[in-house]
This record gives sequence, C-alpha cells and structure tokens, in this order.
Amino acid sequence: MAKKIIFIAVMLLLLASLGLVLTVLNRPDSKSAADPVQSEQEYIIDLQGDEYQGLASVTIKNSTGEYTVISGSPPSIPGYEDYPIDTYALYRIVNTSAGLLSRGLVTDEETSLAPFGLDVPRAEIRVKPVRGDELVLYIGNPVPDGINAYVKKENSPAVYLAGQGETETYLKGIFDFIDTEISPPAADDGGGGFTFDRIILGGAVRQGEEVNIFVNENDESNPPGMRGNPIRISGPVDARFNMDRGYPIIQSIFGLRASRVAAKIDSNSDLAKWRLDKPWSTASVSGTVGQGLGGFALRVSKPDAAGKVYIQREGVDLVYEMEASQLPWLETSWFNLMDRLIIFPFIDLLSSVEVRSPARTVSFSLSGEGDDLKIKALNIDIDTANFRVYYQTLLSAAYDEVSAEKPAPGAKPVLEIIYHYRDGKAADTVSFYSTASRWVLTSFNGGRPFYTFAAYVDKVLGDLDQILAGKRVQSYL
Repeated sequence: MAKKIIFIAVMLLLLASLGLVLTVLNRPDSKSAADPVQSEQEYIIDLQGDEYQGLASVTIKNSTGEYTVISGSPPSIPGYEDYPIDTYALYRIVNTSAGLLSRGLVTDEETSLAPFGLDVPRAEIRVKPVRGDELVLYIGNPVPDGINAYVKKENSPAVYLAGQGETETYLKGIFDFIDTEISPPAADDGGGGFTFDRIILGGAVRQGEEVNIFVNENDESNPPGMRGNPIRISGPVDARFNMDRGYPIIQSIFGLRASRVAAKIDSNSDLAKWRLDKPWSTASVSGTVGQGLGGFALRVSKPDAAGKVYIQREGVDLVYEMEASQLPWLETSWFNLMDRLIIFPFIDLLSSVEVRSPARTVSFSLSGEGDDLKIKALNIDIDTANFRVYYQTLLSAAYDEVSAEKPAPGAKPVLEIIYHYRDGKAADTVSFYSTASRWVLTSFNGGRPFYTFAAYVDKVLGDLDQILAGKRVQSYL
C-alpha cells in the first residue's frame, strides 16, 4: 500500500508542475524522489544472450496497419522485397527490437494504464527471438519531457521509460520505409542520370494540346542567328524552345522525390481513388540512362485545396504525395515554353531587310560586316550605328499572347518585315495584321498567328521615318 501512495503522490506532482516528467525510480524498491534515472544500463528487451540468440523478426501493429520486419542483411518486409526500401530505417527497427534500453522505471505496481496511454497503446510490438517465446511490447504516450515515452511489456505491471527516438520508429507505416524517389535525376557531367530525347506533356489540363518537346538534331530548322538551341517544340506548334524560361521547367521532371508514399494500388479502380484514372497532367519521357535506352511516364492528379497532388510512375504500383509547387511543369503550356521572339538573325548574315506598309516599301541593303557594315536605303547612306538600334527594334517582334483569331480572308498586312540572307537561304517574313483591339495578329512565314501589341507596329513605322530623315532612334525594348 505504501508504494501505491507514493505513486499517487508522484502523479499529482506531475499535474501540479505543468509538464514535469514523472519521477523516475532507480530501483523497483526505491522510495526517494531525488534518485537519478539509472546509474547502470538496463534493457527492457535484450535478445543478445544465449536465452534468445538474437532477433528473428518483429511484427508491428499501429494506426497504419500491421507488418513484419525480418531480421537479415539487409532486413526485409515480406511482400515488399522488390521495392526500393530504406534499409537504414529497417536496421534501426531491428536493432531497437533486439535491445531496447530502459531510461527508468516509472512503476512496477498494478495501476491504471490510461495516464500512460497504455490502455489503448499507440503500437503493439511482437518480438520473435531466434530461440524462445515471442515477447510483446506496448508503446504508450510520449512523456512531457519531450525525450521519452512510456512502454510496457505484456504480462508485467512495470511501466518503463524509453527514448522517443527508438519508440517512434514503431509508429511508422509500411510505406514510410519505401524510398520516395519517383523519377531518376537528370544527367550530370559524370555521365550518370537521365538524358532525355523527347518529353510529351499531356493530361486534362492541356485540353487535348499535348506539348511535344524534343532534342533538336536538325539545327538548320532554326533561322540563322537562332541556331545552337538544342531543344525545339514540335507540337501543337513548331517553335523554338525558350532555354532560359523553359529549361528549368522541364528539368523539374527529373529527380522527383515525394513527401511520402500514400498507397499501393492494384487496379484502375484504385487509381480512381487518387484521381489518377483521368490524370490532370502527364509527362512521358524517352531517353537514355547512362549508356542504355530508358524512359518513364508520370501521371498527376489535380491539386487539392491544400496544394497537394498524387503522382504515379507508370509500371510502379505506388501512389506518391507531394506539393504541387514542386512540379512547375504540372500546368505549364506550350506557349509558356516557347521562345516568344519571332526571329533573331545576326545582322551580318543579311543582304537586305525590307520594311513594308500599305503606304510604301523601304529596302535596307547591307554590305560588309562588323565595324565595316554599310547600310543604304532609297539611295541614301544610313548611319550604321543608328540603324543597329533600329534593327534591335525589328528583332523585338514577339508573340505576346495566344490567339484563336485569324486574319480576315484577303486581309493585307499593316506591316511586313522581310529578311533576305547572303547565303541564299529563303527569305523569312514576319507579317502583322490589324484587329479591332489593341493587338495585331502576327504570323511568321504564313504560320499560326499570335497576338502582338499594336504599339510595336507603331514604333517600327514611326522610327522608319526617323531613320530616313537621319534622326536618332531608340530601341523598342
């Protein structure tokens, strides 16, 4: 009875001190509240002696479910041998289960287990030694000291303290041990990682307009002065790829690592639970890993209200969870990835540039190069430095917005800029058509029109008068 009175007094002291840990008794028969935790190491479970001869397996049951870890080199989880398992975490469970160190005895008397969270334990641990009977351990609540947790063995009234670092390994679910890498890293200078040949972005978010990005082996498809760009877009438009803006976006497809594994799936009905049967966004990648051919495909759900998405890699029956903000490619469009500048030929490659409007056509002939570049128009010598500024304005022609509008049949351009090349390559033409708004429709070589700000046309035609009059101009940008 005396021990029970002491125990009740200790419990009252814990409540009164708002978070002070239970007084830890050094020995079961100790009565002093001033005793240290323990002066010698004592194990709650110790399988290293001849009686047990080590750990064979440990079965864990917690709020996530039940699973078994088999001791070995490395340890394994039956049914998950083919998955990328975090073996370090499994080793920790095996080592903890073979020897769980006590940090003190709280009580060895029969008493209510509710204050310790042991009436409904957070985890039940069944430890199977190599030799001998199974041992059962229960994990209770964390102690207010933030360091320990309450634990208890089956068929024993004793309540012990054990380190939270050890006991919380038993609160993990089976998916917590699976590696969260979703896609391989991008290639590095050492020849490792993934080098892509083609990426196709699709999914419901793109409304049937898949983005087809490929390594541009035929660099001649780029206009002179725009060569050297190793990537191109082939669908839904044929366009140069914007390396500065677009490359970091597509690079984010590689080296993906989830915040957690959410589920194991067995069928399409399982995919529907995670909104992956009709994915919001997809990425299909082909290329090489090291020296071999490879590829992977990803499907991603629509972000939820918390900004989270679920993602699956084709051929892997796992669903991962991660933040949508980690996927800049998730909803990006082909227009966001393409180079907005329409054309950018180096000035020394040109034999002439024509600027046409309904009122007139002015052809600037170019000869020489570098510091010896000469410009003439309408039999007038044009100041080369001033023309270089004007030429920067011509090259500033850009697609500012996507347009579903087309020029009216038979419509005449309000401005055309035609680039003629010295090497005999066919001329390139940029045409601008008026609309009823602040935009003009802009088309390159008769291709798909986009919107450009009408102020650009005003600038080109206004500066044309200035150039011919010998007055200084300023670049559009």
